Amino acid sequence: MRVTWVSRTGGRKVNEDAIGKIRDKGILCIAVADGLGGHNAGEVASKLAVETILKSFSDMPEFSKESITRYITDAHNAILGKSKTDPDYLYMSSTVVVLLVKGKKAIWAHVGDSRLYRIEKNRIAEVTEDHSLAFLDFMKGNIEYDQIRESENQSRLTNALGSYIKDLKVSEITTLSGTTAFLLCTDGWWEYVREEDIESLSESSRDARSWLEKMLAVREANAPENSDNYTAAAVFM
Repeated sequence: MRVTWVSRTGGRKVNEDAIGKIRDKGILCIAVADGLGGHNAGEVASKLAVETILKSFSDMPEFSKESITRYITDAHNAILGKSKTDPDYLYMSSTVVVLLVKGKKAIWAHVGDSRLYRIEKNRIAEVTEDHSLAFLDFMKGNIEYDQIRESENQSRLTNALGSYIKDLKVSEITTLSGTTAFLLCTDGWWEYVREEDIESLSESSRDARSWLEKMLAVREANAPENSDNYTAAAVFM
């Protein structure tokens, strides 16, 4: 298994994204977070989210729906606690997406609009559902899926660490194949790297690094100068 990532400020002064991974007892844990723009100390929230998830995993490395729920809940409580005790961090919050891999099995969960794509045979087999008003508009049939990117409701979240977690959904335990790949990313990435790019560049890549670099080139070509921070992790089995 190969894991590689990139995290950059984009057109902003501060990178409010965070990413990290840890491996223990044969389990890989990867977390990607995005501190919410317009909130206090987004960079603190995302960093605290990732650090707490990795620490919680390190303290009790397990591969189950219950464990990934616990890791995310611990991050939520850590952000909420810090925001309540320090006025400099009042109302700070973050998205997160977490992936656990053990052997040929994987499980994942997310909060907010940071996404996980599961790729099989160079085609998107599964993608997380954004916790946003834009995604609700799509579910209601008011907009097409690709229009989520341009919607004024895209950044209006219905779930966020440090603010509220409602109906946290964890994936089923999924059996992986030799063609499985994962992409974990913040909205500053998927807004400019479309699904057809993800698939076609996966097909033309031999490993995770080349896939990530090709997607990065697309992202840089499509994004305006004032674009958001962006973070992406690529995983090849």
